[in-house]
Amino acid sequence: MTVAKLAGELGLEFQGEANLPISSVSTFISAKKTDLCFLRSVQYINQLSASECGAVIVPVNFKSKVADKTLLYSDNPHLSFIEVINLLKLYQGNTSNIGIHVSAIVSPTARIGDNVSIAANCVIGERVTLGNNVTLGAACVIEDDVIIGDNSKLFANVTICFGVNIGKDVILQPGVVIGSDGFGLVYHKGTWLKVPHLGSVIIGDRVEIGANTTIDRGALDDTVIEQGVKIDNQIQIGHNVRIGENTAIAACVGIAGSTVIGKNCKISGAVGIVGHLSIADNVTITVMSVVTQDITKSGTYSSGTPLLENRLWHRNNVRYKSLDKLAKTVAGIGEKNK
Repeated sequence: MTVAKLAGELGLEFQGEANLPISSVSTFISAKKTDLCFLRSVQYINQLSASECGAVIVPVNFKSKVADKTLLYSDNPHLSFIEVINLLKLYQGNTSNIGIHVSAIVSPTARIGDNVSIAANCVIGERVTLGNNVTLGAACVIEDDVIIGDNSKLFANVTICFGVNIGKDVILQPGVVIGSDGFGLVYHKGTWLKVPHLGSVIIGDRVEIGANTTIDRGALDDTVIEQGVKIDNQIQIGHNVRIGENTAIAACVGIAGSTVIGKNCKISGAVGIVGHLSIADNVTITVMSVVTQDITKSGTYSSGTPLLENRLWHRNNVRYKSLDKLAKTVAGIGEKNK
């Protein structure tokens, strides 16, 4: 597809060679003449200049000219880059044939929609409902009374426990487990007794959940993941958690039970959130922070100590232990000066 054709399809202005053919996309480092790249920030202009790519999507306020490069101007270069990938049909994914593999076990009480693909060694329980165009990868287990909405895609080895409700256009990456019992225990006479979990999990439309992430079922009420939420790999979401729509959560986050997270939040990697908290809408939590109390206002929040040389860290650690004594000393000085 030529630059002019691409620009026309995406509604972008361009400057340069209209008939330049674009066959694929690439990074600056590995690009060829017929590859298209995108420039996220002017700080990468030297990489662009050194690249062999023939065309690049740049911000609309980009004023520079780059030798031998055709420039396409976009309000959101990254988004336009994704649109090019889709337009050129470069991402094929794991293609599945429509139908039920001979090795799959499907209950006769299950209701299967049109154009459904069920791969090898899947197990479909009693009274399961699979909507139209649902795809199940190899060795998925769908327990009794599960509902999966239209156009949802489950990759290999996904387990959906009994009674879970999954919306439309949901993507579950390999190894996801939804609806397992939460970590509910009562200590009695020197031993731990298991709490029965009577709730379930409700997943809204257009949710994506990354590989090996687990979402526990509710103890009494349901665990709820609202529409448009994006969850990365290896995340633990405890029982009765509620996550508001369009929130994004990066890898290795742990969210303890009964926490409520608002809409449009951004939770960075390896954040820990203790249970029974409430987090407002439009909150950003930076990497490796620990949330121990409610967040009632939108904004960006951080905790923890950035990386230091070991000798400096030890010195600061000694001083941390003296903070209480220092605070009392300062308070005493203040009292004397009144």
